[in-house]
Amino acid sequence: MSEKNLHTSDKPQSKLFNWGATSHVGNIRFSNQDEYGTTPTLVAVADGMGGHSGGEIAAEIAIGIITSANEFESITELAQLVQKANESIQARAEENINLAGMGTTLCALSEICITNTSARIGAVNVGDSRIYIFADNQLHQVSIDHSVVQNLIDSGQINEIEAQSHPNRNLITRCLGTKGTVEVDAWEIEAIIGDRYLLCTDGLTNELSDTEIARILQEQTDPQLATDKLIQTALANGGSDNVTAVVLDIVMGKKQTKQRSFQFPLQTISDQISSQPIKRSHSNKLKKMLNKMKMSKVSEP
Repeated sequence: MSEKNLHTSDKPQSKLFNWGATSHVGNIRFSNQDEYGTTPTLVAVADGMGGHSGGEIAAEIAIGIITSANEFESITELAQLVQKANESIQARAEENINLAGMGTTLCALSEICITNTSARIGAVNVGDSRIYIFADNQLHQVSIDHSVVQNLIDSGQINEIEAQSHPNRNLITRCLGTKGTVEVDAWEIEAIIGDRYLLCTDGLTNELSDTEIARILQEQTDPQLATDKLIQTALANGGSDNVTAVVLDIVMGKKQTKQRSFQFPLQTISDQISSQPIKRSHSNKLKKMLNKMKMSKVSEP
C-alpha cells in the first residue's frame, strides 16, 4: 500500500469502543474525496462528490460538523447534526460557483449517553456508504443504500448479482448538500461486548464481496490491522475509487446471553420531525452547539 496516499490518524480514547481507520486515494483517482473523523464517543465516514475540489470540501464539512459534539443523548440529536451539515454544505456552495452541486454521503456511529440505562449506540446514514455489524462470525448490513440500484433490487427488477455490474450502480438517491432538506436514516442499538462494526465507502464494497469482508474481519482481530487489510484487498482487486474503512470493536456494554435479531428498527428523521420539541435539556444543549457553529465557518482547503 502506497504510504504517500495512505491516511490514518491518532486515536482519541473511548470507554465504549476500540477502533482503527484507513483511507486511500485508490489506484486511479488523483485526489481523495473520502473523509473520516473520530471523537471519544463517535466515528463517521463521508464520501464526497462534485467537480473540482467540491466533493472533498463537502465531505470535510460534514465530518467537521458531525464530530463537533462530544456526546448525544438521543439519535434525534445526532440526526439534527447531520441536517446541520446538509445546510452548511449548501451554504458553502452558494458562496462559490465552482462548488455548485457538491455533496457527500455520511454514516456515523455514536455512543448514546443516557444515565441509568444500558450502553446504547446511535447509527445514522445518508447515501450509499455503509454500516455493517459483524457478530457471531456473521456479517449483517445495518444501513440501507440510498441508491438507484437498491431501489431496483427492492422493487424486484434486478437481483444482487445483477446489481454488481449495473450501469447505474454509482447513482445515489440521497446525499447531503444538494437539497434543502434531507431525510436521515437512524437506528438505536444495544452495545454488546465483542460486537464489531464496519463503516466504509463504496470504494470498498464495490471491490470486496460481503464474504471477503467477513473473512477479513474474522481473521484480523486488531481493528487497525483489519482496516489496513480491507484497504489492501480493495486495492489489489482494482481500487478504482477512493476507499475508506473504519472498524470499531465494542468493549463496554452487555454480554451476549441469547440468540439475537440483527433486524434493527429503522427511524427516518426529517427536518420537520427533528424540529419538534424534545426534552428541554437535550434541546438547549443542541441549540447552544449549533449557535456556536454559526459563529465560525469551516475554512476551505
